[in-house]
Amino acid sequence: MINFSAYATLRTMDSKELNFGQRVEQLLIQRNIKPSDFYSSTNLVPQAFYDWKKKDQVPNARTALTVAKFFGVTVEYLITGETKNPLQPKVEELQQRLKKMRELINELSKDC
Repeated sequence: MINFSAYATLRTMDSKELNFGQRVEQLLIQRNIKPSDFYSSTNLVPQAFYDWKKKDQVPNARTALTVAKFFGVTVEYLITGETKNPLQPKVEELQQRLKKMRELINELSKDC
């Protein structure tokens, strides 16, 4: 389970300081994705995520590629925090806008 109280720490850390598991956790939080949805979509188990994050392990290449495709990022980004994809910042900005729009829609639907 994701520790949402740690979100502020993850958010302020430079992405290059994070390990593979912390980057995955950061992406889950940023994109408002439930860990259970992540596990079922990628056919991964929670123990794998725990090992990446707490034991500072990196998955094998096939699993890293599966995770990268799920988030729409590069394996390089997940491992190093760096990306050579010039569109990545724009993708992240658009994902944040989409998240805000969904929140607004949810608020508006409550008023109806």
